[in-house]
Amino acid sequence: MKKKNLTTLNTPSDSNTPGSKIKAARIEANLSIRELAALSGLTPEAISMMENGVHPPSLKSLIKISACLNRPIYYLGCFEALPEKTLGERIKKARLYKGYTKEKLAMNLNVDPKSILNWETNKVRPSSKNLQELKMYLQITE
Repeated sequence: MKKKNLTTLNTPSDSNTPGSKIKAARIEANLSIRELAALSGLTPEAISMMENGVHPPSLKSLIKISACLNRPIYYLGCFEALPEKTLGERIKKARLYKGYTKEKLAMNLNVDPKSILNWETNKVRPSSKNLQELKMYLQITE
């Protein structure tokens, strides 16, 4: 049985949502929802709900889908649209651009994950030492 060309299917009209970007990238890769599910380890239902905007993708799901579709996490997650008015917002945006959980960034910086949460919510400002280490991540938002 010949595989049907998925590029002829309609894509969502709002192309600035994670679901629409996942769907467009999946169609461009000529994958069905079931095929992407098998590759990513997610269920077809979960992918369908993400694509239709019923349930936004988690960072862990985006990491899996990104690897399967060979697309950057920040693109699929629409992270370029995140605000960056405060230092906390810039830290969060930089972390998500890299596809890091709070735990992974905390491990890279040798701090407690609660510190990342406090920085991102502007409850605590990073020390000058931590700020220096964050500099390479923050360059993404500049």
